[in-house]
Amino acid sequence: MTTTRAPRKTRNTSSPEDQEQAILAAAGAEFAAVGVRRANMDEVAAQAGISRSTLYRRFPNKETLLLAVANDLYERGMHRLEQAVVGLGPSEALVEAFAEGAVMVSDDPLMRRLVLTDSEMKGITASVTALFIDMVTDRVAATLRDAGATMPADDLLKAVELHVRLVISYLEVPASDESRQEPDEVRALATKFLAPMIW
Repeated sequence: MTTTRAPRKTRNTSSPEDQEQAILAAAGAEFAAVGVRRANMDEVAAQAGISRSTLYRRFPNKETLLLAVANDLYERGMHRLEQAVVGLGPSEALVEAFAEGAVMVSDDPLMRRLVLTDSEMKGITASVTALFIDMVTDRVAATLRDAGATMPADDLLKAVELHVRLVISYLEVPASDESRQEPDEVRALATKFLAPMIW
């Protein structure tokens, strides 16, 4: 199968921060297009408009670049979830976050590949899975607290961690009935079974 790549960009002489964003965008597009194993560091440098030496100075290997892309994807995803629940109470916020998460995984080709279809991703990031769960749990718990959750802090963290682990399980082994992954179905599931855990 032949993959059509975008034309190469001209040399990027922007600030280091802008260059880093260009690298992450180019790497994200490369990982989404061909997967982790086949991703080409030289192609990432060309698409970001930087030299190979600049890329390797910032990201010495594909693993460090992948982790940076995954962290950027996490931050953008959490920001999107936080924006989706503004003004909602804790139970409603939980339901809406689940529905928005289903849309993100369905619509974002990079997220879909990294979360659902790329076995290389799991191997590379296995060592940080527990840390990732802790990070998401803390962030979601803080968001629910801001939304008005009054339950004890330890109980809130435990309930959210259960939810995060359920999400990971559903993503790794999707339901055989694809309609259950639709936002309305996810919303109904979260409303009936998960929202009552948060107060």
